[in-house]
Amino acid sequence: DACLNSATVVHTIRIQDTTAPTILGVIPVATVEGCTAAAAPAAVTTVAALEALGLTIADACTLDANLTVTHSDSVAGTCPLVVTRTYTVKDACLNSATAVHTILVQDTTAPSITGSIPTTTVEGCTAAAAPAAVTTVAALEALGLTITDACTADVNLTVTHSDSAAGTCPLVITRTYTVKDACLNSATVVHTIRIQDTTAPTILGVIPVATVEGCTAAAAPA
Repeated sequence: DACLNSATVVHTIRIQDTTAPTILGVIPVATVEGCTAAAAPAAVTTVAALEALGLTIADACTLDANLTVTHSDSVAGTCPLVVTRTYTVKDACLNSATAVHTILVQDTTAPSITGSIPTTTVEGCTAAAAPAAVTTVAALEALGLTITDACTADVNLTVTHSDSAAGTCPLVITRTYTVKDACLNSATVVHTIRIQDTTAPTILGVIPVATVEGCTAAAAPA
């Protein structure tokens, strides 16, 4: 006051950062070869690494080097398996923003078939004489093949076939087996089947002796 007596009062001012980091841009979808989510590339852990993926990240109060980056993955689908990776960028006051990276894990590798099926020769007249086609990988392997697939177990591989016929004596059946995995990648192998008629005609009975009048063989009946 006028006599210099004084009293005080306090005003507390809280300066609070409530603004989340800004994330601009998108991370391009990544497609990788593989069977499971383990094939997805490792997640990045820094703002600099996230920006290298195609983003621009800034925060009003926290330096990039002090922003924290975490992630979580969710997995769905097959052929492709879709990994949705959500990155969370958090500042020093725990404000956060997110960016999503979609990763497609795709099996594009056909089954591997090694070896060959020996040509089969059977007695017969028509394509109906060919042996029945097999329907499993185990049965195909019993014919002399080795079959593997990077992502699909043998028991889950499907086996189909188609036949084409050509020629006579022998009639040649070209049987094409198709082995297909869970993602519909396929490989083929051919089995050649020869249907051969080696059986002579059968003749039953006897022709009675014929007696004709004449002087030479020319007198024999036609």
